[in-house]
Amino acid sequence: MRLLHTALLASLLVACGPGQKTLPAAGGAQGEVLVVMANGHWEGEPGAALRSILEQAVDGLPQREPRFSIAQVPPEGFGQLLSVHHSVVLALVGTDADSTAISFIRNRHARGQVVVQLAAKDPVEWIGLVQRNGDDIFRTLEDQQRTIVMQRLVKERDKALVAAVQEAHQVSMDIPGGYRMVKQAPGFSWLQRDRIMSGSGLEHNVIEGLLIHTHPYTDESTFEVDYLIDQRDSVTRAHVDGPNPGTYMVVQRSFEDLDLRPVGRALELDGRYNYYMQGLFGMHGAKMGGPFISLTTIDEARGRVITVEGFTYAPQFNKREYIREQEGILFSLKIDPEASR
Repeated sequence: MRLLHTALLASLLVACGPGQKTLPAAGGAQGEVLVVMANGHWEGEPGAALRSILEQAVDGLPQREPRFSIAQVPPEGFGQLLSVHHSVVLALVGTDADSTAISFIRNRHARGQVVVQLAAKDPVEWIGLVQRNGDDIFRTLEDQQRTIVMQRLVKERDKALVAAVQEAHQVSMDIPGGYRMVKQAPGFSWLQRDRIMSGSGLEHNVIEGLLIHTHPYTDESTFEVDYLIDQRDSVTRAHVDGPNPGTYMVVQRSFEDLDLRPVGRALELDGRYNYYMQGLFGMHGAKMGGPFISLTTIDEARGRVITVEGFTYAPQFNKREYIREQEGILFSLKIDPEASR
């Protein structure tokens, strides 16, 4: 809780100067949700029902990681400092609830905040409310985390690198500082950020990569997992070298009896059809791997398919927030109009 208090206090001090009447800016750690619930309910069945929603495993990671980190406080602890957290689940159970209802409230105590209020007159009704609305609760909080990341990325853009990508591919993305251009070829770019991170008393290298590749659009089979896997493998075999000569990146399809085939789903961004895929990569001929995500869409004006990808190599660390940031980069994709070619 010390980190939670420190982040929120900093936000409060910055946004609430003398005479300022506007709401303070929301604060809190990335990937974190604050649950306001009586300790007795949190430790009982209502808390278990909520945790089953918030602690769903992130798909496509090599080890189990929950979708959100949870900080819980009882209602009497939800004072001015904690009330500005960016993502709040407010549990009203029993006499605090007038009726059984769920509400999604924006900017209740702070700018950029979302409060999911769940009210029911007894624990059994409250658990049923959570179970019936689990998908909406999950999506609301996940969208909130993505919005937080994307707003930060806008402020951290590497303007020179963004311009280089735009010149090469007629697209723009909010690429933050620290990335560098590793390799470019016609219709292909590989960007990477290498950082030394501390963990368990040791220092480890963390690699975050971005791939951009394009090819002509032929038919709707483009938006199928098998097609995208084969397409990715053809690109990475040609362009993404491993740590030793003759090694190259590949999609992990299986390990012994485990099916590791990536999963995908369609989604709409800015009114444009996209296909999102997540899975694991490895290195042919080398022991190296980790999670990757990709976003594929059509540039109708140019008759081409655009795929943007993120991958992470961080063997000593949890990878959820690395992937969450890369997802924010991919979701910032904008295609230049034909006239600007």
